[in-house]
Amino acid sequence: MNNPILRLSGALLMIAGMIQPVLAAVNLDRTRIIYNASDKSVSVMLENQSKDLPYLAQVWLENAQGEKITSPLVALPPMQRIDAGQKSQIRILQLPETATLPKDRESLFYFNVREVPPKSDMANVMQVAIQSRVKLFFRPAELRKLIKGNWQEQLQVSRLSDGLKLTNPTPFYITVGYLGKDNKGNVPGFDSVMLAPFDTQSLTGSQYVSTAYSLGYMDDYGGLQINQYTCSAVQCERISKDALK
Repeated sequence: MNNPILRLSGALLMIAGMIQPVLAAVNLDRTRIIYNASDKSVSVMLENQSKDLPYLAQVWLENAQGEKITSPLVALPPMQRIDAGQKSQIRILQLPETATLPKDRESLFYFNVREVPPKSDMANVMQVAIQSRVKLFFRPAELRKLIKGNWQEQLQVSRLSDGLKLTNPTPFYITVGYLGKDNKGNVPGFDSVMLAPFDTQSLTGSQYVSTAYSLGYMDDYGGLQINQYTCSAVQCERISKDALK
């Protein structure tokens, strides 16, 4: 193979063949955690999906700013070994300091898990410690009476000259995981938007301009629920599921 272009192509193919997607061995049993203030603790199940190797699982909590915390919530045990194919339980406990959290809205935290692989006996082996991070919403007892049906559907959608505006009038966090228009799939460049309680966010750019939208919010179980909106003038109205049948 004397042609340098062919040699380069062959090398790239060999490299591509060696690159494999890195998947976590230790996985959580959910994609978000709802902590009701009336619960003394919340349990999260971890599973080591490796068929051969034990892993250490390190867990910790962060506040909304991404800073590690040990109060007002704590996750125990902070480190444990999980054998191959086995499951283990983490308990998240609330401390007396939760009394200082807002009573009129949810508070946001993050639950983190980092898997630590066993030391390899082979030389020159790169080991990767994969970290998972999910949202944890602490829900005050005072909000229980407000949970009626799909409260996420109170999300307000308004047209802008250069996009749209999303308004969350509720005391709960709302995560919009899908945004489409004209039945052409997710808007290019859109990832997700999390609106804090009573928050407003604008999405601007020509790709967001439309008279009809499909918005998908994440429910308490991590499922994606999609609603259709049609816009006249500025305000957009949600189309009822019955009207779509």
